[in-house]
Amino acid sequence: MTAKTLSVVTALLFTYSELACAQDRPERHGVWVDAALGVGWAHTSSDTLRGRSQYGVDGIIALGGTFSSRVRAGIGWAQWTTPLGGGRQTWITSYDILLYYYPIDQRPFFLEAALGSIDYSVVHARGERADSVYFSGSAWGPTVAVGWDASLGRGFSLRPRLSYSYGPPKSLHAPDGTLIATGWKQHLLSLDVGLVFHPPDSR
Repeated sequence: MTAKTLSVVTALLFTYSELACAQDRPERHGVWVDAALGVGWAHTSSDTLRGRSQYGVDGIIALGGTFSSRVRAGIGWAQWTTPLGGGRQTWITSYDILLYYYPIDQRPFFLEAALGSIDYSVVHARGERADSVYFSGSAWGPTVAVGWDASLGRGFSLRPRLSYSYGPPKSLHAPDGTLIATGWKQHLLSLDVGLVFHPPDSR
């Protein structure tokens, strides 16, 4: 149901953005802050463990600056988490360097590329607190995305975004150093809607 709701919201925002393009849009510049929530589907596999797919929710926080009407960049944090079941949760956390490119001037559609550290872990969680870590591993990996900005007026816009993140092969270890799996990799497809804040002096 959450995925269907996000899909409908995304379609409506796209329609709104296209209608808004009939009016003049201010040139992009200055700082920006982005906070988003969404849903995602991850597929994991390794040399020693059977692959599986999981559903989860993700959150994003990012900030940066705008270099021109077509290019902006920044840094971001994103975490995808499975629902709490049996006391265990799977976390995929990334810390990224972000680059956004608007291929058509004065249009809200953008392409995104990111590179950063992608951490995978399975934890024993209670609420939002991790009591212990069963195993974890990290590697540098890429993320690509497409999206658009739906203006809400001066200073704010909604930002639907579809992204794909790849976690390249790595080893997973228990906290005591025990090797759990080799060649572990993950594919994460996410759909999220963010609220972007552009301070008035950077419009």
